[in-house]
Amino acid sequence: MNAAPAIEIRTSGPLDLALLATLHAACFAQGTGGAVWSASDLAEVLGIPGSFARLAVAGARQRPTGEPPSTALPVGLILARVVAEDCEILSLGVAPPWRRRGVGRRLLNAVLEEARCLGARAVFLEVAEDNAAARAFYLAESFARIGRRPKYYRRAGAVPAAALVLSRRLVS
Repeated sequence: MNAAPAIEIRTSGPLDLALLATLHAACFAQGTGGAVWSASDLAEVLGIPGSFARLAVAGARQRPTGEPPSTALPVGLILARVVAEDCEILSLGVAPPWRRRGVGRRLLNAVLEEARCLGARAVFLEVAEDNAAARAFYLAESFARIGRRPKYYRRAGAVPAAALVLSRRLVS
């Protein structure tokens, strides 16, 4: 039996825009809420002061100097921004074959740590009210509902979905 590939969480930035856009489309293609972001959308988001992205890759490995790069498969992403004492998670997605393997939790934990380092005291996000899996994930990670935005997610050919606003305090 082969072991599951190691997952590495990497800092992501402007050189990864096309990769991030492709991965974002793969994560949100099935209408789980929100719009798919293009490379230019992502460039705009990452250009906002305090914004940052992390990328989860599978199959990455450390290699000695001079050895050819290993093949690493992008499997998840998270985008966030810190403004004053608040961190907003803008998007968290895991490619369908990699869901329920701890990738989302690793991405979330990377952002929570970065947010603490940047002085944030709370994290908030919106999640589609009809996305039971995502809601359960965030509730298991100590997020609590603090609001609701009716008709927040507009979906092609479907009734708009409400967004639940969730928040979590950060401990130093």
